[in-house]
Amino acid sequence: MIVQRDLIDTIKPFLPRKEFISIMGPRQAGKTTLLKMIKEYLLKSEKVGGDAVHLVTFEDRRLMIEFERDPVAFISSYLPKEPGKRAYIMIDEFQYADDGGQKLKLIYDTMSDDRIKIIVTGSSSLDIKAKVGKYMVGRMLSFHLYPFNFGEYLKATDDRLARVHGERTRQISEFIRHGSDVKIRRETDPFYEEFTMAFESFSIWGGYPAVALTDGRDVRKKVLADIYNNYILKDVTTLLELATEKNLFLLTQYLATQIGNIVVYQNLGQASGLDHRKLKNHLAILEETFVCKPVRPFFRNKQKELSKNPKIYFFDLGFRNNIMEDMKTLDKRSDAGALIENACFIRLNQAYGDVDRINFWRTKSGAEVDFVMHVNDEMMPFEIKYSMFDSEKMTKSLASFIDTFKPSRALVLTKNFWGEIKRGKTDVVFAPVYYL
Repeated sequence: MIVQRDLIDTIKPFLPRKEFISIMGPRQAGKTTLLKMIKEYLLKSEKVGGDAVHLVTFEDRRLMIEFERDPVAFISSYLPKEPGKRAYIMIDEFQYADDGGQKLKLIYDTMSDDRIKIIVTGSSSLDIKAKVGKYMVGRMLSFHLYPFNFGEYLKATDDRLARVHGERTRQISEFIRHGSDVKIRRETDPFYEEFTMAFESFSIWGGYPAVALTDGRDVRKKVLADIYNNYILKDVTTLLELATEKNLFLLTQYLATQIGNIVVYQNLGQASGLDHRKLKNHLAILEETFVCKPVRPFFRNKQKELSKNPKIYFFDLGFRNNIMEDMKTLDKRSDAGALIENACFIRLNQAYGDVDRINFWRTKSGAEVDFVMHVNDEMMPFEIKYSMFDSEKMTKSLASFIDTFKPSRALVLTKNFWGEIKRGKTDVVFAPVYYL
């Protein structure tokens, strides 16, 4: 089954531009499938001829060696015969190429007269940044492909709910982006029981396509275990060079217990057996290889924001729960609230993280707001309250944030409830969390 990815609509407007494109994301997230979707779009919607769209992979070492030895000749071999016709050349697993960035720069500077559009993919943003980024400044646009978000997960598992989900999610997105009115009635969402079952399953098993498209608990567990073993124990360990599998396992396992909590580096070091320098290096590479990501506290003073300890969230909850060896349903877990919070981070990071900055807010007195996002030069607080609501109820912490910073809008994510109130000049919308 092919599931249409949201990222393709983001990329489409950039296909006519001169800049090359890089698509980064973890293994098994669907980058190869996305390239096939782009190819199909070009062939059908843009009516590009079949001789002008080519998909190759550098897992084919023969092709990679040809590119390394003579990149201009390699690209020229894919140009259409018709003069002036544009070629689209998509290269999967580009990180395997030696000095790939220099070779792309040579192609861009000597060949790219709008006749050539190159799209590359890579499984590690560290690889792509190191090998490509510094040579392609101003010449390449970068995008991230993650495992399925909840909307894509629904497309794979329940087409009916996916149709309901799409319109309501669009309304919430417009409210977040532009403050647009959310056309809602003050009510319990009529679909909440069905959506809650699907969303809680997504929060346990995550969004890796191979998992979402697989039936059976034992088979899913096996697929997740293979992703972990092939990804963490091979790819990430190779990047870290000196790391042992034991150190890496202990670090990721401890981080998995800490989602939604403020990280104490001393505790991380003790749990993993890594000194401070190696610990920071490991954490940076876990972020660059799409395992987990720090979210830093919000301060007016940017220096404080950088110096204070972050929270940690995982890019995929199935991956995280597999590390914990705990695939129990939410009603049997003590970490259910943290999982829902992490699921909200995943959505915010996928939908807005490439452009907007995401923080959390906490005061010395204990007031806390789960996420604060900077949207169009405005700050917007998000509060996650995964419980049943029958009216608009705002916590003292969110009220304190609104009174202090006076944002134009705020979002409270509930288990079941739609509503809207004003506090001062701030529009506060209450919406079921699965519509984020």
